[in-house]
Amino acid sequence: MDMYLSPYARRYICLAVAVAMACPLGLMAKDSGQEQTVPPMAGKTDTQARGHIPATAKTQATQREVTRLSTIIVTADKRSEPLQYVPMAVSVLTQDQLSRQSATSFADYVAQVPGLNAISSGEGWTQLVLRGITSGSHQPNATVGTYIDDTPYGSSTIYAAGSMLTPDIDPSDVQRIEVLHGPQGTLYGSNTLGGLIKFVTTPPDTTRASAHADVDVNSVSGGGSGFGSHAMVNIPLVADTLGLRVNTYARTDPGYIDNVSTGQSEVNKAEVRGGRAQVLWTPNDKVSVRFSALAQNLSSNGVANGGIDLDPATLQPVYGWNKQARAAGTGLFKVKYRLYDLSVKADFGWAKLVSTSSYGTLRLNENVDNTALYGPLLNPMFGLSNGGYAEVQPIALNKVTQELRLQSPEDQTWEWRTGLFFTHERTVDQQDMATFDATTGTPIALPTIAHVSVGPALFTEWAGYGDLTWHPTSKLSVLVGARYSNDRTTYSQTSTGLLIGDTDFTSRSSDHPVTYLVNPSYKFTDNVMAYVRVASGFRPGGANVGVSPGLGAPLTFEPDKLVNYELGLKTMMLDGRMSLDVDAFYIDWSKVQLTSVVGGIGFLSNGGKAISQGFEASWWFHPLRGLTLWSNASYTDASLAKDNPTGSVYGLKGNPLPYVPKWSANLGADYNFPMGSWSGFVGGNFSYVGRRAGEFNQIPAPRVYLPAYNNIDLYAGVNLGDWSVKVYAKNLANRHGITSVWPETLNPVGSPFNATVQTPRMVGVTVSADF
Repeated sequence: MDMYLSPYARRYICLAVAVAMACPLGLMAKDSGQEQTVPPMAGKTDTQARGHIPATAKTQATQREVTRLSTIIVTADKRSEPLQYVPMAVSVLTQDQLSRQSATSFADYVAQVPGLNAISSGEGWTQLVLRGITSGSHQPNATVGTYIDDTPYGSSTIYAAGSMLTPDIDPSDVQRIEVLHGPQGTLYGSNTLGGLIKFVTTPPDTTRASAHADVDVNSVSGGGSGFGSHAMVNIPLVADTLGLRVNTYARTDPGYIDNVSTGQSEVNKAEVRGGRAQVLWTPNDKVSVRFSALAQNLSSNGVANGGIDLDPATLQPVYGWNKQARAAGTGLFKVKYRLYDLSVKADFGWAKLVSTSSYGTLRLNENVDNTALYGPLLNPMFGLSNGGYAEVQPIALNKVTQELRLQSPEDQTWEWRTGLFFTHERTVDQQDMATFDATTGTPIALPTIAHVSVGPALFTEWAGYGDLTWHPTSKLSVLVGARYSNDRTTYSQTSTGLLIGDTDFTSRSSDHPVTYLVNPSYKFTDNVMAYVRVASGFRPGGANVGVSPGLGAPLTFEPDKLVNYELGLKTMMLDGRMSLDVDAFYIDWSKVQLTSVVGGIGFLSNGGKAISQGFEASWWFHPLRGLTLWSNASYTDASLAKDNPTGSVYGLKGNPLPYVPKWSANLGADYNFPMGSWSGFVGGNFSYVGRRAGEFNQIPAPRVYLPAYNNIDLYAGVNLGDWSVKVYAKNLANRHGITSVWPETLNPVGSPFNATVQTPRMVGVTVSADF
């Protein structure tokens, strides 16, 4: 094959260099001390998903002539297929939607997905919940999995804060975000009890060069100002064979919380820097190779200290809205995501082979104020009047994955798929109690209060899976599948200090979970399909944290499991101008992993049981040219199915699971219209989140219930050629919606609550250009 630079490559090579130089220094560099093995990811370009909302003036002209809803292609079932024909509940947020709404993080779009909600104590520290499957903000392991393309990212264990360190990737250059509802244990493995969120990135285009840039400025009511910039360039290095795509971004997300103890303002301001580089090689129409490198850094000097202080009796602010009281020198939060992946796809005719490998790292460094928790106990002991105490915790996670998948063509009566999956995680975690003057932050030398060193915690999983789909007619399909996993964990810990004593031990565990899937579907017509789905999922067990031999507590805990029973209907009506998807589900969750306490030491145990039942609905409509309407709603009744065991969180049969609204809904509209040689657009969203129960208590005491809240987002703009200008407002009514609360001390009645509230009103302007 003759290698040459295409005219596109010569034309855009300078722009590529400029974008690469704009990438923040060090983002793509090797982490100190970490081996940089470069593994595999997506190959041939998936069919591009076209959203219901046009993004540029070029597409708007076409949209005004076409009133049918666009076809959305997804890979939820690890095959490219129209969303309308996927026999499970899948929600999609396209790049067009995300761009129009100026979405930069989970907080901007979670409410637009039926049945999805978030438990967050600040940017970068968020637990995602689907269909009510959560035991609260203190559960250590995720129930919703995260994929970036075909690669799992984040921890599968309890040792790296896997439930809260959900990667909140900037969506500026993703093709779409797919949300898979219900357990995905057969195809996607562990930690998908509630479902899966999948960031599908935009692959390189080997046929034409393109570029995009935008600048955004914004301001928060009662807070500071923010700034963002994004740049992307796509270059076909060798025409139709080799392509490069690079995107970079830098954001300053404005702060709006003031610390009354130190006089600092906007302490939750965050800096986000990141980028992604991808190379796609298609030597022929049967083989493709795609390599990708992703990096994102988030840094803040106040996020780790959570939100504002509320009175537990009234849920009114102690010091005023968007104000907190924290000791000096605390609140640092830094998290770094790195992911390198390589995918190879080969089509043999009789079957397709997919190899996906990855190497990912996560680095966390935080400093959390615990003065309210430990000060009343320790200050009298040491004779201090103003001693401060903070938990300093660095976490380092390294993860390697490899998946091999072989699948038959889809146009045959018996369709099959089989795969092997391997992952290995290594976590190093250290927790120290820092002592200092709470007013000045000056260190105070005291005997060691607490020091815990976890290292390393090792998790290894081998899994094999397969499924078979029978198509007896063109209308009926029956899919059955299963997955077997072999999980092994080794956990080492040394600790010392006044609060926890001296320990030095190593624990090991293993388990062999099996998941299954039964999924018949029937197409009444090309536009109406019904399905039944019975699927199971699990989270791995492991060696217990902090439990040394002789303590009297179990050294290991078991996997928890659930089974989801689901009935769904997908329809397209009015000559393709309206779609309606509805589903009803019942989930049986057993051996729930819950925190227990023995001798003042917290650890995980099994024994909880819960159920979740409800329905979800999603509706899209093109009533006339240029206008798109959409709505979704969900009802979720998630509660304990029996009393929790003694020693764990306090809960009785029938008590609701934390932070799960029974009702949530979203209503949106987008309208595109001509303006002479220009074109304009206007739209917005209204979202509603219902009343929710707060955390389970550790002692018998009344639980806190968070009031319902709503949110209004609006945007409007104009396009002139390849340029676009947009103004927007988020939380237009400036509501103080409370999203999570937890006691700052062990007493859930008398002490103030640390509460996270939705961002106050934000207004901004974005200017963008396509080349």
